[in-house]
Amino acid sequence: MARLPQKVDARYERLKRAGRGGGSILLSKATMRYVAETATDGQFAFFEDALAGEYALRRQSRIARLKRQANFPSQKGFDGFEWLGIVFPRGFTRDDMLSLAFIDAHEDPVLFGGSGNGKTHTAIALGLLACGEGRKVAFWSTAELVSELRRANKEGTTRDALRRLGRCDLIILDEWGYLPTDPDGARLLFRVVSMCYERIALILTTNIEFSRWGEIFADDDMAKAMMDRIVHHGRLVTYDRESYRVKHALMRGEL
Repeated sequence: MARLPQKVDARYERLKRAGRGGGSILLSKATMRYVAETATDGQFAFFEDALAGEYALRRQSRIARLKRQANFPSQKGFDGFEWLGIVFPRGFTRDDMLSLAFIDAHEDPVLFGGSGNGKTHTAIALGLLACGEGRKVAFWSTAELVSELRRANKEGTTRDALRRLGRCDLIILDEWGYLPTDPDGARLLFRVVSMCYERIALILTTNIEFSRWGEIFADDDMAKAMMDRIVHHGRLVTYDRESYRVKHALMRGEL
């Protein structure tokens, strides 16, 4: 039985929207148009349900793959997370951060505070949210990234290593400045920061004040150049509270 053009068009648009929502297109336009034109109402409903199920499975598989590739040290989300003592800057609220709008804006949250304050937990949880939206994330401790880039530099594959990082939507550099970096390491980090500037969002977790970056990176000029790029689109989130590990330590009564 011939279908009314309006009904065919409506069906066709529903199939296209399902493909966009699922993150991939399983059917050609010709096949979608054929189904829209020829399927009975029951057949179309069954086909639409089956297609939605396939898209859901593919989305779940993609998210799981993105989480594995991100190399998170744990899978900590925000369930039960304590926000007390975390101070957000003017114009950047907790809701703004959780919305992940900073990723599309290529902004750089800097999570600053003492050890055990939840900075790494926050960064991981934000990375997991990003993966859940289908975004590509890379999590590195800063010292491990420097070691990886040194190895790539020796093997002549630095450009390939940077190209892989450059495909990310979000790069998380944990423990920024916790260990001193020699000038060669600082130059490698500068290449990462320069590559990300206004292109890829960065999250840094650190307990190092900006004024001390020069001594940590063994080069005042290099530190200023990195700071200039990060501060330009940066959002300083300050953690001013007791260490979670100390607060819940088995030895607390003995400290």
